[in-house]
Amino acid sequence: MIKINLVPLKEKKKQQEYIFILLGAVIAIVLATGIFWIYIQKIQTKHDLNVQIKKVEDESKGYEEKIAEITAFQDTEKRLDAANKNINDVQLVQKKVVFILDQLAKNLPDGVWLTSITQSGKKDADSFVADGCAFTLNDVKEYFDSLTKTQGLSKDATLEIKS
Repeated sequence: MIKINLVPLKEKKKQQEYIFILLGAVIAIVLATGIFWIYIQKIQTKHDLNVQIKKVEDESKGYEEKIAEITAFQDTEKRLDAANKNINDVQLVQKKVVFILDQLAKNLPDGVWLTSITQSGKKDADSFVADGCAFTLNDVKEYFDSLTKTQGLSKDATLEIKS
């Protein structure tokens, strides 16, 4: 049996070249499609991250409002604490004044009367000056001794007799 090659050798080579070119084109298309797909994925990821950033920024604006509210509440709390401290200071001074007036009236003997009671300035709120009159010097001394013996009154009280 005799074999005859009907396709010339050049044609066969051209067919092989076309196959290689076609195969190369297919590979190039597949690679280009893969690269394009990766590019699209990167763009999608970038878009998703931008959306998340926008959400976080919007959420942080809400937190800024809450922080401002908390700061306002803290300022109000500080003012209230200062007001409470002032009220407590005033109440303490009131208690002292009432106690002193009570002791001055309770220990007042017959023959002695008070004409005025003044509290010293802000620097020494625990100091009081009582002016009064008495029939005898002995009554004044007795009154003064009874005041210094009273619990809660200062032991460093002084007596000044004018006439």
